[in-house]
Amino acid sequence: MSSSSTADETTSRSVSRGTLAGIASQTRTYSLLIVLSIIWGLAFDAISVAVHLLSPVNLTLLRWFIAGAGYLVILPFVGKTKVKFESKDLPRLLLISFANVPLYHLSLNYGETSVSAGVAGLLVALGPIFIALLSRISLKEKIGRQLGIALVVATIGAILLSVSQLSGPTGSMIGILEVITTAIAYAIFAVFSKPLVTKYGALPIAIRAGTIGTVMLLPLLSQSFIVQVSALPATGWLAVLYLSIISTVLGYCMFYILISRGAVIRLSIQLYLIPIIAVIGGALLLGQQITVYTVIGGAILLFAIALATRSQKK
Repeated sequence: MSSSSTADETTSRSVSRGTLAGIASQTRTYSLLIVLSIIWGLAFDAISVAVHLLSPVNLTLLRWFIAGAGYLVILPFVGKTKVKFESKDLPRLLLISFANVPLYHLSLNYGETSVSAGVAGLLVALGPIFIALLSRISLKEKIGRQLGIALVVATIGAILLSVSQLSGPTGSMIGILEVITTAIAYAIFAVFSKPLVTKYGALPIAIRAGTIGTVMLLPLLSQSFIVQVSALPATGWLAVLYLSIISTVLGYCMFYILISRGAVIRLSIQLYLIPIIAVIGGALLLGQQITVYTVIGGAILLFAIALATRSQKK
């Protein structure tokens, strides 16, 4: 066998190993996305339960006190940054901490006191739109034609999921504005965290942003917190623990890991799975009605996700 043939075979094997490694990495990423979508989709249903037992402020406080304790437990194991944290990055960390904890969760909890879970699905429709705009401005990420179409199609699907609720008595304008605020907060911490995640690592930033955000909530603590928490029934504790440990500690660690693996715009479109999970969970766990809008909107969302996924392969 000639040396050139041997070299060709070696090159071919190297390419094959690289291709298999790429496929394996992509499979892990999509699996993580699906799990995260399920976790965060069911979180809307957990909030629907908890927000009727705790005030929006006290729910936010209890959720993040527990989550903050969880972050402190794992901090010694996964909290070390890749490089020493630089003071020049502190303003960005404070911004994403504020957007991630007080702004996002207070606006979402207040929103779910006046609108139904269907309207809450709009935040997933609007969030990726804000992410696309902020990513284009801040991170200079390109919005490809096919991905842009997928964003528009997914928005239409998510609106159809929520349209029946918008015309009902729970579709208050204040609640809708609160949901829009949640979407903006989601976009801010998703986009502006990427440089920090790339520089310092996903889990260290997730832990620091969550812990700092929890400290920012302390001025909201009042006597009513003790009163409501002491009277919280088992169903309320179950909902809060799910929100704190599963949705917050585990969910945000997964989210920042995903940010470290790819473009923020392309990640955001996959999270359109969340309203589908929220609707299914609401029907199975809370007895919420599934309408024709739910079926059509869900089908459109799945089509948009497939379109976005296909655009990533080009």
